[in-house]
Amino acid sequence: MATVLVSEFMDGSALAFLENRLSVDYAPNLFDDQQTLMQRISAVDALIVRNRTPVTRELLNHAGQLKVIGRLGVGLDNIDLDAAKQANIQVLPATGANAVAVAEYVMSALLHLRRPMTSGF
Repeated sequence: MATVLVSEFMDGSALAFLENRLSVDYAPNLFDDQQTLMQRISAVDALIVRNRTPVTRELLNHAGQLKVIGRLGVGLDNIDLDAAKQANIQVLPATGANAVAVAEYVMSALLHLRRPMTSGF
């Protein structure tokens, strides 16, 4: 069974989904401890991060069997893409996952600009 290391907060339902299918090492504050992260990454097949875990070349050098990095959210600034490519590690961003939330925000902002919520009460 594949092992996944999750180094930052993940929604409970998403975490349960993974736990029903894979071996999950959930450590939501691991991004603060690079030394421990380097030790634990050596035995996992996948790493799931948000924006606070720096996925550096040094970290990837400790990732003996890592095959994939999943990025919850948008932007890949915290992941060394060149190092991942050289190590044949696939990087999968959650592109478009927040599209509905962004559209809802934009529409509510437009409505607020048209008529501020605090006026008219």
